Amino acid sequence: MAHIYHAIESNMMGMQMIFGFAQCAENKEVGKFFSKGGELAKRMIKELGNFFLEDNIPVPGIAGGNVTTSTILPFSDKLMLYCVSLFCSFSLGGNSLGTAFSLRNDLPRKLSVFMKDIFQYAHEGAKIMTKHGWKNRLKF
Repeated sequence: MAHIYHAIESNMMGMQMIFGFAQCAENKEVGKFFSKGGELAKRMIKELGNFFLEDNIPVPGIAGGNVTTSTILPFSDKLMLYCVSLFCSFSLGGNSLGTAFSLRNDLPRKLSVFMKDIFQYAHEGAKIMTKHGWKNRLKF
């Protein structure tokens, strides 16, 4: 359950960050990419929360904080995209650990599907970074 809890908690934080990035991205393609990532995180939170609900365990939440309505760009699209790339890497690693150490039959199957979706999302982000010349030249 610790791996599920961690995945829910990190996806809640990531979802808020990514939706915040989406509303202020300068490039529309990057903004759409961020929105897609926020929806992926939301879906993962819902589906992983069901593991807790099935056993009558409260679904974890985050301590506080919300996305503001500000559209002022806090960072460049390049830096925000790089951060989302890191979020994907951390998520893939966490889901891999959850899959490797789970004694449940249903959890590795679910996490493997999520890893496929996360990898595809990260690959899409890498294509955007390459298209704009941001890959391998991460000077902020």
